[in-house]
This record gives sequence, structure tokens and C-alpha cells, in this order.
Amino acid sequence: MPIRPQLVVLQPTPFCNIDCSYCYLRHRDDHRLMASEVIEAVREKVVRPMSADASPVIVWHAGEPTAAPIRWFEHAHERLVSVAPARTSFAMQSNGVAIDERWIALFRRTNTNVSLSIDGPQRFHDRRRRTRNGKPTWQLAMRGLKRLQDAGFEPRIITVLHPAALDCAEEYYGFYRDHGLTEVSFSIDEQEGAHEQSSFVGSEQKSRVTAFLVKMLETASLDGFPLRIREIERIAYLLAGATSDENELVEPWATIVVAADGSVSTFSPELMEAHAPKYNNFVFGNILDGDLDVFSGTRHFQDACREVAAGVASCKATCGYFGVCGGGSPVNKLCEKGNLSATETEYCRLSVQASADALLQFLARSRNGSTQPDISGQAVKGPPVSVEAMAASRTTH
Repeated sequence: MPIRPQLVVLQPTPFCNIDCSYCYLRHRDDHRLMASEVIEAVREKVVRPMSADASPVIVWHAGEPTAAPIRWFEHAHERLVSVAPARTSFAMQSNGVAIDERWIALFRRTNTNVSLSIDGPQRFHDRRRRTRNGKPTWQLAMRGLKRLQDAGFEPRIITVLHPAALDCAEEYYGFYRDHGLTEVSFSIDEQEGAHEQSSFVGSEQKSRVTAFLVKMLETASLDGFPLRIREIERIAYLLAGATSDENELVEPWATIVVAADGSVSTFSPELMEAHAPKYNNFVFGNILDGDLDVFSGTRHFQDACREVAAGVASCKATCGYFGVCGGGSPVNKLCEKGNLSATETEYCRLSVQASADALLQFLARSRNGSTQPDISGQAVKGPPVSVEAMAASRTTH
């Protein structure tokens, strides 16, 4: 039976060549590499069964992908793209440290979109993103960014925010403007996996996150700089006429995650880093031993599906933001509240709700004149703002 996943997260290796203080990965010292047998199993049991009209994003993520050899990617891409639907796209989430001309040539040959994790200005980035011997990484990441830009790439940037950043919107904006970075996604310092406590815990920060985002939008608009904030664009798309938010994090197999050893999971990509014996740590099977139909019949999978669905139903019944959220993120519910059927989390408040509030505040302030700035910083005449949806995954830092 054809499947239609929106997001496929493949882990070339759990290893990461740097040591970020907020990393959720529990096994980032593990150097194992996804074996060719696992790639073949993914090809035959995940990619080949996809519906011909599916348009999945296959993302190399969950560890630092560039820690794997280039020849591994050449082989993996060749095996997968040959059976993938025509509208499949490939992407990589990287810290940028190892990117050089060889990697850029690979990205060009395989038509791979690249996102970089850069936490804004140097003083904020280097505070938490360090090498394994404790040295700063901003200069290394910026070197990778410049190499990509010089080669004609326009990488998306994922920035993790901490409370200290929220009073410095103009400094952050200046960083993106001065380096020609027009597509940004903001994540909060989340409580999940190996990172057991967020720096946002214990204080009310939603209004500060909202104000930070409004300042970013207003400054970009006044400057005429085409800054696109992923979370804002997604919500604006919904408000502009989309009937519902397809939340791939709460639909079974809308997101498919395959770890380097072949372990298979779904829902939030980070769930396999959670300690949850009740759900077999969200490992529903191994792609070497079975397929999605087999995994769907396991007790752990059925229990997880039932509780995720209960959480979505509760969110729909109680939360005014449901229309721009679609039921939240299961991993944040589990890690913050201890169960998948929970409703509002700090992640919801500081990511989804703050983004929605920021967009509405920005639009309200822009309605006084006939010229209305849109959220990408360009002045547009006439009707209220509308934007196209970004075809981007919700994978994190």
C-alpha cells in the first residue's frame, strides 16, 4: 500500500564533532555509520512504497551529517533517489564546521538543500556551541556559511534562543542582515532528550519572545530587508486561507525516522532520544527486520498512537491556538509533562503561541496606512498580507 510521508529523517551517524550545551542527543559520542544494508532496507521499505504523487523531504540529521564520509552520501543518495517520487527533495542540517569545497560539490551534484545551525551573533553562539575541547565555533560555522554563499547557495539558518537573547533583537537582526541571511528559524532552548532542563524553565517568557519577534519583523520591514522567519510564515500561510495545519508530528508515519542502526520511529524526530520504556523508547522496530505495516501492529506503537491522538483531541478542545498548531509536539509533551496526552507546553507557548501573537501584533500595527509591510520586509500595496507556505521540516538545531 502506498505511503505518503511528509518528512523522512535519516541518521547517517549519531556522532557530532562539536559539543553544544543544549544538545538533545544522548549518543553523540557514537561513531557508528549507517550500514549499506540499512540504506537498502530504507530504499525498499520506506522510499519505494511511497505514492508517486508524494512530495517528501528526506533530511540527513540527528548527529552531524558531515561526520560521515562524502562517498557514503554519494552511495546513499544514488540508491534512494532512483526509486523516490519525482517531487522528493533532499536536505541536510549541519553545524557548518566541516563544510568545504568537496561538500559543496556534493550538495550541487545531489541537489541537497542545506540548513546551518548558527545561534546569531558571535557572543551568543559561542556561549553554548563549543568544540569538544571547549573552544568557540562561530568562526568555523561562519567560514562554512561564506563558502556556501560564495558558491551560490542560500542556506537556511536555525537559531536557538535563550532568555539572554530576548532583549537583543536589533543585534540579532543586524547579524542576519549584514550576512545576507534571509531565511531563519528560531527554536527555543528546549527540555528534551539528554537536555533535561531548559533555561526558560521557571519564568514567564512568552511576552519577551513575542516582543523579540515583533521587533525583528518591524526592523526588517522598515529596512526593506526580505527576512523570512519560518514560524511566522507558516502561521501567516494558515491565516491567509489554508483550511488546516497539517501537523506531521502527530500523524503516524507522516514523519518517519530511521536511526543509524536501523531503528524506526515516528511522530517527533527527537522521541528516540527520550527515556520511555512504556513505548520501548519509541523504537517501533528495525527496518532490517520488518516494515511499517509490521511496526504498526506492535503494542508500543498502538499505545503511542492512542495517547498522541488523545493529546491532540484535548488541545483542540481547550486551546485557542489549535488552528495554527494542530496538536503540538509529542516529544515536548512527554519531556515537559511526562505523557503524550498532555496539552500546553512551554514549547507551545514560546514557539507557536509567541509566533502567532507576534504576527498578529505586527499586522495590527501595519494596518494604519494603505501601504502595508509584509513579513518578508517588502512594502506591498493593497490587501492584507498573504505569504506562501515554507516547505521546511520542523527538525531542530
